[in-house]
Amino acid sequence: MQYTSSLVLAFAAAASAATIKVSVGQNGLTYTPNDITANAGDSVEFDFFPKNHTVTQSSFADPCHPLAGGFFSGFVPTKATTLGSTFTIVVKDTKPVWIYCSQTEGDHCQKGMVAAINAPKTGNTLAAFTLLAKNATTSTFPPPGTPIGGTLVKSSGNTTSSSTGTASSSGSMASSTGSTQFTGAAAGLSANMAGMGALALGALAMV
Repeated sequence: MQYTSSLVLAFAAAASAATIKVSVGQNGLTYTPNDITANAGDSVEFDFFPKNHTVTQSSFADPCHPLAGGFFSGFVPTKATTLGSTFTIVVKDTKPVWIYCSQTEGDHCQKGMVAAINAPKTGNTLAAFTLLAKNATTSTFPPPGTPIGGTLVKSSGNTTSSSTGTASSSGSMASSTGSTQFTGAAAGLSANMAGMGALALGALAMV
């Protein structure tokens, strides 16, 4: 009975989680919206538009440089004919998470292509973070490769899975599990089975 109750609670928590969509580059060098409010367990889905952008986690004090252990989508070159690529992270808590585009050609970060999840309304605000970014003298990006801390879904239908970590203010992520590719219906089936397995394991852990 305890196992059943725990499993029901786990499924209920997953069902209540929201997915928040953010457009990357749809309106120029911007994330839309760039001031994101999310609860723990919510997913933030970044939808890529032309040209070639990233979703990179930074710290408030150093907005145009990657946070050690933070999430990184990798570069996602996009054309009008290849729309549909997404990078999704899961929010761990309600502490602030700072984001920038690490495309150095054109200085996207310094031109204001930044965003925040759960930014404070006073003190270290999104406006203050944006100003710091605009005054940054350099911008850098993590080593290219497998996306970190989230799931990149390419418009072709192939899915590249990276770490199972979640976004948090500390930038801590689970270690990378390498890349896994699925196509078509198999991708959806695999994702559903993985989600059910994770919930079951979580329920068992609570017994």
